[in-house]
This record gives sequence, structure tokens and C-alpha cells, in this order.
Amino acid sequence: MKEITIVVMFLGILIFSSHLFNKMFDRTKIPNVLLLMIIGIIGGFFIDKEIFFGQVGSVFTTITLVIILFESGVNLKFSELKASIGSSFLLTIYNFILTVVAVTAILVFAKGFDLVSGIFVGAILGGTSSAVVIPMIKQLKLGKKSNTTLLLESALSDVLCLIVGLAALEGMRAGALDVASILNSMWKSLLFAALLGLAGGIVWSFILNWMRSLQNSMFTTFAFLFIVYGSVDLLDLNGGIAALCFGIVLGNSESLSNTKLWNQIFKFNIAHLKTNEKDFFSEIVFVLQTYFFVYVGVVIEFGNFITYLLAILIITITLLIRPIGVKLFAKKGCTPKEITVMSIMSPKGLVPAILASLPLQMGLAFGQDIAELGYAVVLLSIFTSSVLIIIVSKDPLIFNKIMRRKREEEHIGGIRDFETDIKIVESNQDIQVSENTEEEPNTATDTHNSQQEEITIKVKNKFGDEFED
Repeated sequence: MKEITIVVMFLGILIFSSHLFNKMFDRTKIPNVLLLMIIGIIGGFFIDKEIFFGQVGSVFTTITLVIILFESGVNLKFSELKASIGSSFLLTIYNFILTVVAVTAILVFAKGFDLVSGIFVGAILGGTSSAVVIPMIKQLKLGKKSNTTLLLESALSDVLCLIVGLAALEGMRAGALDVASILNSMWKSLLFAALLGLAGGIVWSFILNWMRSLQNSMFTTFAFLFIVYGSVDLLDLNGGIAALCFGIVLGNSESLSNTKLWNQIFKFNIAHLKTNEKDFFSEIVFVLQTYFFVYVGVVIEFGNFITYLLAILIITITLLIRPIGVKLFAKKGCTPKEITVMSIMSPKGLVPAILASLPLQMGLAFGQDIAELGYAVVLLSIFTSSVLIIIVSKDPLIFNKIMRRKREEEHIGGIRDFETDIKIVESNQDIQVSENTEEEPNTATDTHNSQQEEITIKVKNKFGDEFED
């Protein structure tokens, strides 16, 4: 009985701690995600992890992810969606493909994995986590374009990781990978899940006004959300995308009802979310994500030293890949600070943590290695992203300054080396001129001038017009 009492007290303390961590962020720039995970890691040494890995833990993580995606959709406007959907999609595909290729190559050559097992690990680590990214970008208060791009990328990459990861898992069992089946499942899961989520949002906006006449009806929106998610998931489609689209419809219902097309199709008014309802949703998300990150810290399993070296290598490669994609596909309309934040925002979370344990449970080859590596990458990627956010929050252009300083040093070093070469050439010319002056003074002078012109041309070609003088 005392253990239950302590747990209840601990849950209350966590909520106050999370508020405190949010307040600390303004000064320390340490994301509450990192601090809550550390609490969970410490608590994991004293808690029976079988409880958290069981059905109760799975239900909690699913509910948390669904509500976080829904609340994010509520705050996402159509104009922001239109401006960011293209860049988000391209950035997601770019990061996913290159991460899969890089991780597969590392595991095949460094650990002796077979190709399909390597693709499985690359697939589950190829995206970013909605549950981690969304709270982080809320604290950073980014612009609308960058905020929406990161949100959509995390939602889309969750779909990619699940579909390709599960397909690769079947490939591990069968010994071969069906690429056509993966592509077929991918477009169906995205398109039909989005359509069902949008339809669910329209239906609920019709009946919400009537539901408000009932007592204690605030939570009914979540209840309908769970029904939509469950229905879509039972159809083997992606429930997370449906939850996001459901929230988008409710968050934009007021602007929808004012469009000419909507009024031509539907002859009656739809409900708009009230401010107190949005505040209630935000409070629920705050509570759930507080417990979620502690949960992630609790369930993390620690592997051996080599596993963590591999995890560091994988995270480093993903961080080197990402800035190129951001500059190619998501740079337009973003400030230098936002570009930097997008370039370092690559935390892993729920999907790899769950999928990494499946090969071990099925008794497949490399199952233990995959589980340990998955947990290590999740832990270190969140830690790395948090540390980089602390650095960038204090000086948003720090990485730009480092690169610029490096280029300047190389430039100056090149100039000094070239000046040395010029002095050597000039000294040789002076010797030749002095030797030839008595015999052919005019010819020696012409030769000297032509060599000087040749040096000037070389300087211009190498360093540009800025050194013309």
C-alpha cells in the first residue's frame, strides 16, 4: 500500500517539476524533455520494467501520441499547411532514404548484418519523433513555416518508419524484401488515413454543438478521436495521420464554414472550437507528455560500449545529412536561426523504441544487437538534440560562425602560401634580370614585366577581384 502511495505522490511531483523545467528553459535553455528522461532513467533502476513494457505501457504511449498529434493539428492553419507540405514531404523522403542507406552500410560492414536486417534498423531510425519534436519546438517558439515543416516531417516520418520497418521485419522472417508491397502500403496508408481523419473531423464538427448541451462533455472530443484512431488502425492504415487530420479540420472549422465551396455543399453551420476547449486540450497534452518522457527514460535498456559507439556514429551521420536537406528543401521563408534549429532537430522516439524490440521477441537473427542499438540511438539522439538546442538557443548562428571562421583561416593560409610563392618567383626573376641586364637590357625588362603580369593573372584567378589592388 505504501508503494502505491509513493507512486501517487511521485506523479504529483512530476507535474510541478515539469512546470519548473519549462520555466527554467527561459534561462538555461535546457529542454524539459531531457530533464524528464533523466528522471525516468534514474527511476528505471528501482522500477519493475516488465509493467512498463506490458500492455499498460503500450496503451499509454499510444494515447499520448494520438492526443499530441491531434492537438498539433488543432493549432495548424491551412495557410501554414499549404506553405510547408511540399518542403516537409521532400525533406522527409531525403532524410529517410539517406539514413536507411547510411545505417545499412554501417551495420553490414561493421557488424556483419545481412542486408534486410540492416534495412530494418535504418528504416526504424530514418525519421524524427512527433512526441519529442513537438514539445521541443513549442519551447523554442519558432516561426510558422519552420514550426509546421518540423511538425509535418515528424508525422510523415512516423508513417515511413512504421510501414517500411514492419515490411523489413517481414523480410527478415521470409529472407527477402518486397519493395512493391512497401510502396503500395505506403500510399494507401497515407492517403486513406488522411481522408478518414478529415471525414471524422467534419462529422464531429456537425455534432459538437449538440454534444455541448450535455453535462461534462469536454472530453467527448477525445472520445471521438479515439474512435477515429481505432477505426483507422483496424483497417491497417496509419491512425496517427488520421488523428492529425482530425485536429486540422477542427482547428480550421471556422475558416472552412466561411468558404463558398463549403456553403454550396453543406447548408448548415458547423461548430468551432472554443478557447476554453483548446486550453483544456493543451493541459491534457502537457500532463501526458510529462509522464511520457519519464516513461521513455524508464524503459530504455543499456547496451555495451561498442553499441554506444555505433549509436554515436549513426547520430553523427544523420546530423551531417540533415543540414543539406534543410538547405535544399526547407530554407525558403526561414530565418538563419530556424534553419539551424531544423538542421539539428533529429531526435528518435516511440517508433524505434517499440520496433527495435520485435526481432528479439520473434527470435530473429541479430535481435539482441538491434534492440540494444535501437534503445541507444533513441537515448543519445534525444540527448544530442537537447544539448544542441541549448547551444543554439544561446547563440543561434554559432555553427555558421565556426564554418565562416574555418573558411577564413583556409583563405588566409592560401594567401600566405601564394605570397611565399610570389616572393620566390620574384627573387628568381631579379637574379635572371641582373644576369641579363648587361647583354640585353630591353629584353630583360620585357621578360620581367610579362612574368609580373602572369603572376597578377594567377592571383586574380585564385582569389578574385577583391585582391586586384
